[in-house]
Amino acid sequence: MTNYDFQTILSPLDFEYLVRDLLSKELNIELTSFAEGKDSGIDLRYANNKSRKTIVQCKRVKTISKKQIFSELPKIKKLNPEKYIFVVSNDLSPDKFDFIKETFGDWMENDDSIYTRSKLNQLLDKHKSIHQRHYKLWLNTATIFNDLINIPLFERAKSLITDLKKDYKYYVKNDSLKQAFEILNNNQFIVISGIPGIGKTTLAKLVLWEYLQRGFEIIEIRKVLEGEQILTEDSDKRQVFYYDDFLGENFLKFDVIEGRSNDLIQFINRIKNSKDKILIMTTREYILNQAKEVYEKLDTTDLNIAKHTLDLSTYSKRIRAQILYNHLFYSKIPIEYIESIISNKAYKKIINHKNYSPRIIEQLTTKLNNIEASDYATQFIYNLDYPFGIWAKAFNSQISQGSQYTLYSLLSISNPILLSDFKNALKYYYNNGTKHNELNFKPFDFKNYLKELENSFIKINVTDKNNHYVDFLNPSIKDFLLSFVRDDKDLVLLLIKSCLYFDQFIYTIRYLAVNFIEDNDVINLINSKILADFNTFSNPQKIHPNQRETSIVVSSLLKIHNLKFYFKKSKDKTLNQFIIDEFKSVSLQHLNFNQEKKYIEFYIDYEKELELELVDIIELVVNNISWYDNVKNLTLLRSVNETTFDNYMKDNEELINEKIKDSVLREIEFHDNENGLEYFKNSLTTDIDLSLYSISIAEFDSYFDEKYIKIEDRKDSDDEKEKVEVDIEKINETEDYDEDELFKIEMF
Repeated sequence: MTNYDFQTILSPLDFEYLVRDLLSKELNIELTSFAEGKDSGIDLRYANNKSRKTIVQCKRVKTISKKQIFSELPKIKKLNPEKYIFVVSNDLSPDKFDFIKETFGDWMENDDSIYTRSKLNQLLDKHKSIHQRHYKLWLNTATIFNDLINIPLFERAKSLITDLKKDYKYYVKNDSLKQAFEILNNNQFIVISGIPGIGKTTLAKLVLWEYLQRGFEIIEIRKVLEGEQILTEDSDKRQVFYYDDFLGENFLKFDVIEGRSNDLIQFINRIKNSKDKILIMTTREYILNQAKEVYEKLDTTDLNIAKHTLDLSTYSKRIRAQILYNHLFYSKIPIEYIESIISNKAYKKIINHKNYSPRIIEQLTTKLNNIEASDYATQFIYNLDYPFGIWAKAFNSQISQGSQYTLYSLLSISNPILLSDFKNALKYYYNNGTKHNELNFKPFDFKNYLKELENSFIKINVTDKNNHYVDFLNPSIKDFLLSFVRDDKDLVLLLIKSCLYFDQFIYTIRYLAVNFIEDNDVINLINSKILADFNTFSNPQKIHPNQRETSIVVSSLLKIHNLKFYFKKSKDKTLNQFIIDEFKSVSLQHLNFNQEKKYIEFYIDYEKELELELVDIIELVVNNISWYDNVKNLTLLRSVNETTFDNYMKDNEELINEKIKDSVLREIEFHDNENGLEYFKNSLTTDIDLSLYSISIAEFDSYFDEKYIKIEDRKDSDDEKEKVEVDIEKINETEDYDEDELFKIEMF
């Protein structure tokens, strides 16, 4: 049960709006608010005609005296409402409660006309949608999240909103914010792109903050499927989905591997089809360009129109100065450090530096790393000259070699990991790498390494099962380590040799060894590692962004699929034969369509070496058909041998037609919005040629028409809802400052 102290967390106006929304919902009437100070004794009013009205008086006070209560009587006598409701933010003693009833008895029917703190909290429990809308109540609590956000996203959303509140003081509103809302008002989704550290996430959080204050439910997703599962087009929920680094590692690990890379476009269409849904995505610009080359559906006009690219020109001199000032002002840096920035006007060099970025400003104002006050300005400029300098100095001179190699291992794992699993990885790392290379790393010093690294390079947190896990403190630390590990062949060899887990191995050869993937030493080591460890490779417990801990089973098919990019490069006959034999042991029967697609794609690539009968494969795939994706998988097999494929279709036409038609009808029934249904209808003509199966698309026209009518009928009740737009003119802008006036010591 909620137990808010309205006095401390809401302004008088906030309290009045809360009461208005709660009582309107509870009493099934529409109460009207009046401007503060101009109510003539009225805070809220409902009138169904000129003579009959309900008056609501709101009192946000710590305590209320009988004198204050009695002072309202002349106003109420003059207004003479049909009904009078008295609302107070605190709880009342029985004596005062009775006094209110006696004083206003002529206009009060019973005890239900008096609302106290306890009763308001009860109404918040009852009316979750109102609770959600008034974000100031629950910004620092978990009360509302348990009911409003599905459990896997609960901790993630709570953490994000906590960060928003904590970091909001650093944000500087600028033209990028207005441009972002212009895009969102027109498209309902935005892609914020730019180089690392330029402020993509900061801008995204500024936008999220504005929507949060407008009563939106914030949902941070890590893959498209999460968004699809919680998006509710037909509800009155205002939802804003946040997908940070949407083409990064998570996209590769989840959406691409699960065969859902194209679903992003469909998800965007669902967002655009809803009047009160927003999607905010961020990505690094070069990754977006690479992704467009690989995934054609990402290279769309819509995606380009909704893109907002941040670069250094985005930040005017005023904005740069304001960001620097905010970080210095709110930091815990001693005043003498700030004086060193001001005394020789180093702030001018910082503001105008070619490598200026909000991330570097943040790092240099949160961690001093044993810098003397007299050297602070010099070090600030140095780290702008060499952006990784802030981590390089601490890494090279302030931590032990054992801690350095601990960070290398964590980099190769690439994900948050339980301390117990990490300890096993480091033990394996020692036995298979550092011990033989006589490196100064000892796994029994594990605790000392963690202690040395915690809160400077790593953070340690707790899962939902109360187990501790470790992760990088800051994404730029990972960028820093990547920048030189990729160029160090010996280090790459050490990390490949020392991989205990399968995902660790994939990440290492795909990302860390990328510069040496043609090197014979690296190739030979990778080959021997696959041959030796393929069947024993497992994965550690998975730590989800919401701190949930789960076990993940890595099947042989998934291993083969994730290694396929490497097999295509390999010329090792022993390795290729090993993988062929492993693939033959995989059963195609009862695979879901994503797994089935992985199987078929490998079969097509290695059909000659596999020596598996195409007819046998076709028969198994036909038996698996449940969804339209299975039909697409089946059609892929035609590329192996068109004659064999077409003959099988002809010989089994009745069975196959029935299965395909059933799968199409199931898909039609599955789609609950017009855009999704239209997307599927188009895919019937673009993804495959149904005439291959002697099926005409026209056969499904009546089913599509019927589903469109159902969707329209359901949408009728929502037609009156207006599309949610943010009034750009109402976004407060930061005042212009003269930098010399701003950077005076008295300003701090």
